Amino acid sequence: MTHPLHAILAAAALSLLPSTLLPLTLTGDPPSLPQQPQPDPKTPPSRPQPPPPVILTQPLPVRFRLADGVRVTGQLTQWDRDGIDGSFGPRMWTELQYEDLWRLARRLIDRDSPAHWIDLGRALLLTAIDQPNAERRAEQAFRLALSLDPDAEAAILAVRDEAAAARERRRQIAAAARAHLLVTRAPESVDWPPDPWPPLDPQQRRDALQTVRADAANALQRAGLLLQPVETDFFLCYSDAPRDDLAKWALQLDRLYALLANRFNIPPADNIFWGKTVVFVFTQRDRFVLVEAEAFNQLVPRFVTGLCHPVGPKVFINLHRHHDDDRFNDALTRAAVHAFLHRYRSPRRLPPWANEGIAAYYASVMHLNSFIDSARRDQALRYIRNAGDINAVLAYKYPDDAFPPPDAPARAVGSLLVELMIREQPDRFLAFVNAVKEGKNWPQALKDDFAASPSQLIRTFTHYHRVND
Repeated sequence: MTHPLHAILAAAALSLLPSTLLPLTLTGDPPSLPQQPQPDPKTPPSRPQPPPPVILTQPLPVRFRLADGVRVTGQLTQWDRDGIDGSFGPRMWTELQYEDLWRLARRLIDRDSPAHWIDLGRALLLTAIDQPNAERRAEQAFRLALSLDPDAEAAILAVRDEAAAARERRRQIAAAARAHLLVTRAPESVDWPPDPWPPLDPQQRRDALQTVRADAANALQRAGLLLQPVETDFFLCYSDAPRDDLAKWALQLDRLYALLANRFNIPPADNIFWGKTVVFVFTQRDRFVLVEAEAFNQLVPRFVTGLCHPVGPKVFINLHRHHDDDRFNDALTRAAVHAFLHRYRSPRRLPPWANEGIAAYYASVMHLNSFIDSARRDQALRYIRNAGDINAVLAYKYPDDAFPPPDAPARAVGSLLVELMIREQPDRFLAFVNAVKEGKNWPQALKDDFAASPSQLIRTFTHYHRVND
C-alpha cells in the first residue's frame, strides 16, 4: 500500500554562497557576537509558491532507471516540477538517469505548456550537475518552450541562474570535504562519560544562550543566510522556509519537550538544555549538506535528512525540509529526542537499540499512524515473525565509519521494544534509563532496575508480537 501523498514544497531560486567561508567556532566560552549587516526587522516575504502537484486520476505503470543504474518499476500517482511519487516512494527528477527522465516527463507534461517545458529543462539542468549529457536535453526543452512562447526567455534565464547556484554549492561542498576530511560516522556513535551535567546559575544560563546565538549566526553565514529565529523557552529555530511554517515546527518541538519532561519526571518549566537547543531547517538540501560540512565537519549520506549534533554541553539540530511531510516530521522529532537525551542527567548514551528506539517511539507517539510510523512497525513485525535475531539487535553497535543503513532493524525493533517496556513497566523503564545514564552497563541495569535479563525480555517481546500488532 502506498503512503498518503503530500504537497511537495518547491525549491525557490537559490542564492550564491559567499566566496569566503569563515570557520565556525563552537566552544564552551561565550564569544562576542559576529558583526553582520543589520537585518530588516520585518519578516521577509515568502517565496512564490509553484503550482500544486498533479495527482493522477488513475495510477500510471512506469519503468525507469536511477542514475546508479538501478531499475525501478511501479505505479506513478503524482508528479510536479521537483519529482515523482508512487508505489516506489518519492523520487526527485535528479535521481533518474537523464534519458529516462526525459522520456517519462514527456509522458506527463502538457506539451502545449511553455511552463512545463521550462520546468523539464530546469530538472535536466540540475541533473546535469552529475550527468553532464543531460544539458543537451535541457537545451532541447528550452527551445521547445521558446517556440511556444518567445517571451519565455526571462523564465529560462532564472532557471539557468538557479542551476548555476546549485553547481556552485556543490563545488563548495566538495571543497569542504577535501579540506576537512569530513566525518562519516553518526554523531550518536560517539562515546560520552556518565558524569552528570552541572547545574547552571542564572548568569551562566544567560552566557550559554549568548554563546549558542553566536554559534547559530556563524553557522548560518556558511549558507549565505541571515535569518531571524522563532524562539521558545527551549529552542532557537531558524529556517529559510515561510515564517508560519517555522512557527508551526517550533510549537511542535515545545509539545514534544512537554511530553518528554512529563515522561522523565522533569518539571515542565525546567530547561535542561545548555542555553537552548538550536534548530536549523533548510528548504534546499545543498544548504543542509553545506552547513553539515562547514559547521559540524560531517559528511551525510543521501538518505539522511536530519541530524542532532551534541557539541560539549550544547546541542544543534540540522535538517533538510524534505518534501514528504511524514519523513520530515519523523526526522525532526527523532533529532529533538536525541537532543533531550543528550542533556538528560548525563551525556552517557544508552545502547543503540534503546537510544534509537526511544527516539523512534516518541516520533510514533507524536505522529501516530503516519506512513513512516506504519512502515517502521511493519518492518519490526516482519523481522520478529520471520525469526529475526533479536539478540543481534540488542548487541548492535553503531558502525565505526558509517551511518546505520536505513533498512537496519535496530531502530524499528528498538522502537517496538521500548513501546512494550514503557507500556508494561513505565517506572522500571525510567529506572533502567537512569541507571545507564549513571554509568551502569545496560544488561546489568536491565536486570537490576527493570527486573528482567536480556533473554527474559526477548522471550516476552517475541511471544507478544508474534500474535499482536
